[in-house]
Amino acid sequence: MWTPLCRLLFPMSTLGANIPKLKENREYSPKTADTHLTPQFSSSMAIHNHASPSIEEVRVDMAEMRVESRAVALVTNVGSCVAICIHDPVNRCGGLAHIMLPSSTLTRNKSLPSKYADTAVPALTEAIRQVGRNSVCLTAKIAGGANMFPHLKTGALNIGVKNVEAVKEALATKGIKLLAEDVMGTCGRKVTFNVVDGSMFVRNGNGEVKKI
Repeated sequence: MWTPLCRLLFPMSTLGANIPKLKENREYSPKTADTHLTPQFSSSMAIHNHASPSIEEVRVDMAEMRVESRAVALVTNVGSCVAICIHDPVNRCGGLAHIMLPSSTLTRNKSLPSKYADTAVPALTEAIRQVGRNSVCLTAKIAGGANMFPHLKTGALNIGVKNVEAVKEALATKGIKLLAEDVMGTCGRKVTFNVVDGSMFVRNGNGEVKKI
């Protein structure tokens, strides 16, 4: 009884004509296409990606130094050590030294000049000037020198303070202007230095990042 009535009210020709049309509208609707094909990004992600473009990172380990003229970021982690970042803004190159101790007079081994503040600054400066065709326009930024054992009451183990003082003295001796610093405190830091534009990002132990 229902089948004849259904055929009477809705002829097969009418149903057949409507099915392709509905399918076509569902598949090619502009609104549907935008939903599936257009990536959805939050505003915070877009800002983060714009502010931190992709750049190759080159690791600099403890007691090492590296000079680059390529578009790279030199990266290191410091506690009581100090990261010395020297930039040549004219030739857009720079270098980073990860110093551990303030003075090379503490040892007879002179094979690692980047280990000590008094020898790392001259060595890094000379290497940058060779890459930058003897440019004399050099600037510096430093980070580190933390007191990693703040619970100890004696100041004998606070090598961080001595490192910072020695680095500043060595920079002044070479006539290099110190533009910015993020030093002392009681936590380690991750340092990222862009050798092309001279920007330096410092992430502390709490995950906070500052540009100096």
